[in-house]
Amino acid sequence: MLLKGQIKVLIVEDQENFAKMIQLMLEELKLKQIYKAHTMDQAWALFERERPDLCLIDIELSKNQQEGIILAEQIREVAPTLPIIFLTVHYNEDMYERCKHILPSIFMNKELSRLNLYQAIDLALLNTPSTSSPNFKLEEQHPVEENRRPWINNQHFFFKVGDVYKRIAIKEIAFFFAKGKMTFARVNKRNFPTNVQLKTLEDELFPKFLRIHKTYLVNVDQIESINTREDKIEVMEENLPIGYGYRHSFLEQLKLLK
Repeated sequence: MLLKGQIKVLIVEDQENFAKMIQLMLEELKLKQIYKAHTMDQAWALFERERPDLCLIDIELSKNQQEGIILAEQIREVAPTLPIIFLTVHYNEDMYERCKHILPSIFMNKELSRLNLYQAIDLALLNTPSTSSPNFKLEEQHPVEENRRPWINNQHFFFKVGDVYKRIAIKEIAFFFAKGKMTFARVNKRNFPTNVQLKTLEDELFPKFLRIHKTYLVNVDQIESINTREDKIEVMEENLPIGYGYRHSFLEQLKLLK
């Protein structure tokens, strides 16, 4: 557990009651140095004075969808490795695209609990190298990668289940499938939902996962058989269709011995 009393946390949130709720949760976690700001100017002044170890920033600060992002950009210029957690009620792919250059540790829905707040902070600090290390080099920290995602951590995904983010090993996911506006991961006959689009997952997980259909993205290591006559594959005792438009590229990626 990485949470320590000496860690400084800056909360940037324009809703006083919500900011106070976060403060109380942090105090329950034995954090003592907590600073609150309700505007971008207040936040920047506090940041320069206190140099916090972690920032929780409302993206829609003052009902402006740019202020939280602008503040985070300013912070990034002087603190490239600082963990930043974005708070929002409107997280979607468009918002991610507008924020991804900041490399936030995670996006958190404002319907949070003490447990998922703790987990988010713990993961943010865990994945941030210490600048006190003798091997620390600024240019090596958080390299800018187009494919980096706040919902992926090395070999695991974190799926929201109620108020908890459940860690699932990527290798255990048999396949992803799209239904309506949601995407689901099939793990041992259970479905875990996410609002991350199938195309985004395809780009992130290639070549371990391959697209076989407009609706399906499959873990290659979980494929049990391929029926090229019927254009179907068997995964975890389930038969999935191979779409005509994906057939050639899918089969080309596999080592098929005739």
